[in-house]
Amino acid sequence: MRRLRHHQEVEIHLDVEDEVVLDCRVLGVEGSVATLEGIDTEPGAVLGSSVPAVHGYLMFDHAGGKVALKGIATTSTSEGPELLFVVVDGVQLPERRSAARAQVNAVARMFPPGSPQESGFFQTRLADLSISGMRVERHPNLDAATAYRVELYFGEAQTPIRCGAEVARTTPTHVGMKFVDLPEADRALLDAIVRAHAES
Repeated sequence: MRRLRHHQEVEIHLDVEDEVVLDCRVLGVEGSVATLEGIDTEPGAVLGSSVPAVHGYLMFDHAGGKVALKGIATTSTSEGPELLFVVVDGVQLPERRSAARAQVNAVARMFPPGSPQESGFFQTRLADLSISGMRVERHPNLDAATAYRVELYFGEAQTPIRCGAEVARTTPTHVGMKFVDLPEADRALLDAIVRAHAES
C-alpha cells in the first residue's frame, strides 16, 4: 500500500459472476485501506447502496510491472462517489480502530450451541457495529451465559460474515456482544463497512 500515490490511477477487478473492472484514482491510503474514486463510473452505480462488500483485486503499475493486491471493495456513504478497498493479504489491522462504531442496516442470525447450521437460529437487528463487536436489539432467546455462532447479513448481500459472539453487557433494550474466532478477512470486511458508515 505504501507504493500507492495520491491521484495514482488503479484498476479494481471485482470477483463477481461477470467480472467487473473499475478504473479508479487514489484519494488516500490509511493502513490497509485505500480510498478511491471512479474515473468514468461511480462505484455506487456498480455496487449499489446497500453496503455490498465484494472480493477482488486492486491492480496498479509499479517498477515496470503490474502489482495485484487481494482485498475487499465496498462503497462509502460519505459525500462523493467513493470506494473503499481493504487489502487482506497478510494485513493485520490496528487495534486502535476497534472502538469505532457505526449504525449499519444488518441482521444477525444467532445459533445457540449445538443447533444445526441451517436451522435452530433466531434473528435480531443490529443497533451498531465495530470490528470487535456489535450491539443488537434484545431478544427473548438471548441468554447472557451463552456463546453463540453468528451470521451477519448486510443489506442485500447473500454471503454472511460468520464468527462467534459472547454477551458482554446488557441493557433493558439492547445486548452488547464481543466477536470471537473472527477470520482476518472477515475482520477486514467489517473494518471497511464500519469505515463506510461511521458517524462523523
